[in-house]
Amino acid sequence: MNRSLLTHGIFIVTVVTGCAGTAGIAPPPEIPAIRANVVSLATDQWFVYYSNGVPPHPSRFGDGWTLDLPRSADDGHVNYVQTPFNATTLMHYVSVTFKIASASPEYHVTDSTDILPATMHLFIEKKGDDLRDPNGRWWASHGYTLDPKDSETMSITVQFTPDFWSNVLGQQDSASFHDALENIAWIGFTLGGQYFFGHGVSVASGSAKLVLVGFDVN
Repeated sequence: MNRSLLTHGIFIVTVVTGCAGTAGIAPPPEIPAIRANVVSLATDQWFVYYSNGVPPHPSRFGDGWTLDLPRSADDGHVNYVQTPFNATTLMHYVSVTFKIASASPEYHVTDSTDILPATMHLFIEKKGDDLRDPNGRWWASHGYTLDPKDSETMSITVQFTPDFWSNVLGQQDSASFHDALENIAWIGFTLGGQYFFGHGVSVASGSAKLVLVGFDVN
């Protein structure tokens, strides 16, 4: 069963990823996209950042890729999964098709100040982001909630309009959002809880893997 979800701009007040100003956390390197205006599904073009107990890139699966969520008992977690992106034309929306293939998972959010349920949110990152500028990263205000009964193929589409996106501090600002969009360097998604969209998710028991089927920007 394939279900498509079009966000309605639900505004989440607290969207602090916690990476800004954190000692030992370096911003992503400048890696050029292999093609303008296209999101590649090649595994070597997707990078797993600020995570633990997982490889630096996902594994090939069909025409897309897959990434297992590690166990919390091993101090594992997945935070950011992103790919370089270069836009030379006006962008209207982003659409991702994916599946969480799971077996009786009990999800765990890494940050002790965060709460379940675990979530996945689309995000974009501005060129030259230093992880301190609150306008360097922007999240789709409406995300996907990971559910123990996952395993259906899902599609999420988000329009590139300021009312559907919020920055590191959970704020909406039209000028700053358009500036980030016009200078976009990365696109992807993050895993977290209800308060911190990028602070990481793992499994306390059972198993779960993210399967990316498609990722389009138009």
